[in-house]
Amino acid sequence: MTLDRLRETIDLVDRQLKELFFKRMETATKIAESKVTTGDKILKPEREVQVIERLVKDVDEDLVPAYTSFIKKIMEISRTHQYRNLLKMGVFFKLDFEEGEPIIKKVCYQGLPSSYSEQATRSMFPDAEAIPVSTFEDVFLAIDQDQTEAGIVPLENTTAGGVYEVYDLLAKYNLYINSSDIIKVEHCLAAKKNVALEDLEVIYSHPQALAQCSEFLKKHSIVAKESSNTAVAAKEIADSVDGKNGALCSKEAATRYGLNILMECVNHNKENATKFVGVSKHLIVAENHDRIAIVFACPHRSGSLASVLGIFGDYGVNLTEIHSRPDGKNSWEYLFYVDFTGNLKDERIKALFYQLNEELPLVKIIGSYKSMQ
Repeated sequence: MTLDRLRETIDLVDRQLKELFFKRMETATKIAESKVTTGDKILKPEREVQVIERLVKDVDEDLVPAYTSFIKKIMEISRTHQYRNLLKMGVFFKLDFEEGEPIIKKVCYQGLPSSYSEQATRSMFPDAEAIPVSTFEDVFLAIDQDQTEAGIVPLENTTAGGVYEVYDLLAKYNLYINSSDIIKVEHCLAAKKNVALEDLEVIYSHPQALAQCSEFLKKHSIVAKESSNTAVAAKEIADSVDGKNGALCSKEAATRYGLNILMECVNHNKENATKFVGVSKHLIVAENHDRIAIVFACPHRSGSLASVLGIFGDYGVNLTEIHSRPDGKNSWEYLFYVDFTGNLKDERIKALFYQLNEELPLVKIIGSYKSMQ
């Protein structure tokens, strides 16, 4: 058989599949209509397993994995179709959020003045009082206890990745991401006056800054030690009497705390930048918001994470970030943090959350904001 004839056969099969696809979607709609009256769940994992086991019994062993994936995807698309139709039929599901710009008079950040966090705070809330605190959790506590209306925390760096302590705190506290900003990060090597590079034995800075300058530290055989913040490191060096220690910090911090800048921009990624987010007690949605942040847990089933991620694609949203963290309660069980494109006012996004809430053991919105990328 010629290639052209084979292509004709494939085209015929594709047309038949198309007809069967529409027939399946039509049937799925009728099933959804039936479940409106019965209150039955759309997802029945045990039934899906039974159907797949029955269908693969006579399938060639080499094709079983591919055919199983094919059937699972069809089932997933059918469920999405049913959820969207249920909402059109008037099934009640509401996303709770607020609209309008909040009044922010006080903002807290972790570290000291001239830290990158303070730069982000000035950029995002130029008219608010900026209050430094000692730890990331102190930022969350200040908001939780109504000491400030908002807080600024780093979420991710282009070199060192996610700031996982912040992700854990977003799950722990009932706070929400409302805004974001990208701050260019250029670390300088700073020390006390009359201290040369060859004199340095130990460099202090935040763990993320140390990771961003790891190649420089390795090249010069300098020991790295952690500080809570880059500006804190600069101040500690300024206050110390040891001339063999230095700090990785911003030029602004080095100048503020009276240090001598030995080298500028020692981070190996010259496009180094950190994504900062503003958090508050309120889930606020504006028309220009194009990012949604959530945390979720997966059911304990084989392939459940792949299935959940596939659902986002079925709704036409693009995943922009995904991170996993231990759930802090059970060994080898994880929470997944996802950022994706969309606006919570969109009916399509509402349907997505309806499905996620029905099918996942945990799903929590942790933010809505305008991306600065």
